[in-house]
This record gives sequence, C-alpha cells and structure tokens, in this order.
Amino acid sequence: MFPLGTALLPGEPLPLRIFEPRYRQMLADCLGRAEKSDAAGYFGVVLIARGHEVGGGDVRHQVGTFARIDNVLRQADGRAALTCTGAGRFRVTEWLPDDPYPRAIIEELAEPVIEPADHPKILELRDRLGAFVAEVAETRPEAAPAGLPDFEVDEVVEHGLFAWTTRLPIGPADRQRLLECETVADQVTVLDDVVDGLTAMIRFGR
Repeated sequence: MFPLGTALLPGEPLPLRIFEPRYRQMLADCLGRAEKSDAAGYFGVVLIARGHEVGGGDVRHQVGTFARIDNVLRQADGRAALTCTGAGRFRVTEWLPDDPYPRAIIEELAEPVIEPADHPKILELRDRLGAFVAEVAETRPEAAPAGLPDFEVDEVVEHGLFAWTTRLPIGPADRQRLLECETVADQVTVLDDVVDGLTAMIRFGR
C-alpha cells in the first residue's frame, strides 16, 4: 500500500519517485511477484486523511485504487522513478502492521455500471462540463484548463465518469467522494456539486 496526498482514479496516470527505504522494498516485492506471475506489478494507493506522505503515522481512507506499474527507472542508489496507471478500486478490510511497509487486507470493488436510466444524467453532465469550460475560456482565459478539454460520451465506456474527472481541477476530498460512490447516479451527484463549486469560483474570481 502506498498512502498519498491525493486520490488516484481508475485510468489516471500516476508518476512516482521512490526514495524511502520502505517503499524501495515494496517496489522490489511488487516487481518480484510480477516476474513470477508474468504479469504487471500492482500496489494499492489510498488517500491520506490526516498526516504526511513521508515518515508514516498517517490516517488513511479505506477505499483506494490499484496502481499498475507500467515503467520503472532505477538509479544506482536504489531510488526509482515509476509511471503507473490507476486500475480497479478496493476497500481495506484490515490494516496490517507497517513493517516493512504499509500493508492491508482488501476486497476488490466492482465498478459502477452505467444503467439505461443514467444516460440522460450523463448527457446533462456532459453539457454542464462543456458549458463550464466555455465560460472559463470566455471570462478567464488565463485560468482555462490546458487544451480546453472536450467531454465525449464514448470516453466513459472503459473507466466511466473517472475519465472526465481527471481533466477537472478538483481537490482530493471530492476525488475521494467520487471514488467511494457505488452507483453512477451517485457519481453524477458528486460531479454536479463539483461543477457548481468550480463555476462559483470562476464567477467570483477566487
């Protein structure tokens, strides 16, 4: 397990630098298991509720995301640079001692399924997101998201609404709320609140 100051979402890229001895050991163990099973290495990422990334002693959220290790660049002194991608979600059922590194017993969580009744809500959310980006571009171009992203319906097929969320400038708490949603309808509710907050910030110049 790798506690971080942000919530990793499925489908989202995650660059990491590994320098603490405990996480060097975790990386070696993950890669060792991957070599034995001829599969990609994985570890869990959870958002820190209180505390810091370095040194331990933090309080962690229970719902997190698997990080799939895509590339590793190791240095001679043992440090490493990783590129990872968020995969499926999990819930921690029991935290184990942080020796030699954070570990937990988990259960995998099914991804929210887009039901026919969700389609109108998703289309409405897409229109709201497009209107928000257009308003940013018109009223505060210096604050516009890089590249002025589009929000296409076919992008939600693989990773659901997480595909749109990764393009929005939202904080860890809202990302965690979205990660913990059990239904697409709940995710839409969270993202509606997010859009309301972002729109208010733009309009009031915060």
